[in-house]
Amino acid sequence: MTGFREMLKGRLVLGVLSVATVFLFYIIVTNQPDNNPALLPPLTDIFKSFITNVTSGSLFTALGASLFRIFMGFFIGTTLALALGCLIGWYKPIEYIFDPLIEALRPIPPLAYIPIIIIWFGIEEFSRVLIITIACFMVCVVNVVAGMKNVPQVYVDAASTMGAKRFQIFRTVAIPAATPFIITGYRIALAAAWTTLVASELLAAQNGLGFLLQEGRRYFLTDQVMMIIVIIGTCAFIMDRIFRMIQARLMRWSEARE
Repeated sequence: MTGFREMLKGRLVLGVLSVATVFLFYIIVTNQPDNNPALLPPLTDIFKSFITNVTSGSLFTALGASLFRIFMGFFIGTTLALALGCLIGWYKPIEYIFDPLIEALRPIPPLAYIPIIIIWFGIEEFSRVLIITIACFMVCVVNVVAGMKNVPQVYVDAASTMGAKRFQIFRTVAIPAATPFIITGYRIALAAAWTTLVASELLAAQNGLGFLLQEGRRYFLTDQVMMIIVIIGTCAFIMDRIFRMIQARLMRWSEARE
């Protein structure tokens, strides 16, 4: 336990140093005499933009709208991926039905669906959430299927020897054993949701972080663009840390192996 705490402290120190190094490098570059603040704004301008958007309330409104879209798209996409992925990975007939469809659609970028989604569903909120849902589903379902297919056969044989039925093994052995793959799929889906967010908010959105990015581009507010980029990265980082904590709690049995 002491060794784990020491490792955690060392990891925290190195992480802080790496972030501080990036900020220090940025400060040095932006303070050069030949730097153009309109292209590469100093941290003070970025902070002023942050204060301005917070004071006006536009940042909280945009962040709330974006987080709602992220949550809805992520929840729907990963729930469908978990349900279908577990069935595909465990039952061969279901795999034979759905695997060709998923493998055919998986290489298509989620952004490629934007034109057809606009034609079918218009530019309402549903369309923006749908794009994020597709992105989350496609990257998550592959990990779930891989997790189900990588369940150690010895677990299955042991459960069968004790009289467990196929569905009982699926529910009590296979799904828990596939948990590391499932959590990894969730983390990748979360990253996909954030990367798709800005594009989804291009569909005539009147709020959201993507809207503020486009506003900054339109009016050449580079400090606002940089500020939104930092906020997106920070939010995504915090959410990923939460999933890592959940994974560590669910996978305590594997700590000795790590």
